[in-house]
Amino acid sequence: MTDADTTERIGIAVASGMLKGVYGHGVLSAFEELGLRAHVYGTASSSGLSGGLAATGRAREVGVDYWLGAAAAAAEKGMSTVALDSIKEYGPGLREGLFRPGAPEFLLATSKVTNAEAAKVTQGPEAKALGKQLLRNIFTGDRSWVEENLAATVFSSHAVAGGGEPRLTPDNYDAVSYASTRMLHAWAVPAEVDGEAYVDASYTCACPAREVAAKGVTTLIAIGSDPFPLFRDLYASEEIADGSVLAGARVLVVKPDDDLKPLGVDYAAATPEGLVKAYELGLDAGHRFVDRHAEQLAAALAGRTGTPDETVKDLP
Repeated sequence: MTDADTTERIGIAVASGMLKGVYGHGVLSAFEELGLRAHVYGTASSSGLSGGLAATGRAREVGVDYWLGAAAAAAEKGMSTVALDSIKEYGPGLREGLFRPGAPEFLLATSKVTNAEAAKVTQGPEAKALGKQLLRNIFTGDRSWVEENLAATVFSSHAVAGGGEPRLTPDNYDAVSYASTRMLHAWAVPAEVDGEAYVDASYTCACPAREVAAKGVTTLIAIGSDPFPLFRDLYASEEIADGSVLAGARVLVVKPDDDLKPLGVDYAAATPEGLVKAYELGLDAGHRFVDRHAEQLAAALAGRTGTPDETVKDLP
């Protein structure tokens, strides 16, 4: 490996999207098929599972099956139970892979509640009503409650004790994973990490592109689940634009050409047929994306963006 080879660092940031996240899982599966791995994976809310599987080399193995199970259980069990069940099922494998020496850096975004009064509301019976109001605020662009009471908090699997960056560890992985998914309008079970209140990442950091870029990557691939512009949070505070430069990283965006809803995939409900179609669209988009950017991604596709640990790297 030459010095030139080692200068190219790939980062992948995957946006939240609830069940629409099946598309992003398809894109990640295609990348895995082609041997494209990143140095850094950034995830938020529903993309935590698919991004974690990609970081551990299991995105294609699990495929659409996870999403089929989640959608089927959502109406029957409620979203909190679906999230907790998925963590119980996939958590052991992810904890083993994500924290293995040489594994890519894995970022998991959350929204930390910053004051006691807001924590009381988000953890209590008023949470659902607040969550509905925060969703209505999306249409007016009102971020006032979020700005006053929440802070984007992104945990890293490579953070060190005393370094100032929130640490993602095998011990807190389950709690952080659940907290990242907890939308107030539909998740009944409160979320805490180390005794402090947290809510869904999407309110403050639906796509941690900026945090991934800050890790010194040279190419940042941002994956969205909707055809409209990709933004940092629910309130469109910052666009993540294809062809832009973010903290020195070249940004490449991959997202659906059309809304997934006509296929039968919406945020909180989806048909089995729609999920399969959306996953296949993601697979196809991932392959086309790599073909289109093959020259820029040449070093990665040659197996040079992985990690020293061959059990994690597993590249051609």
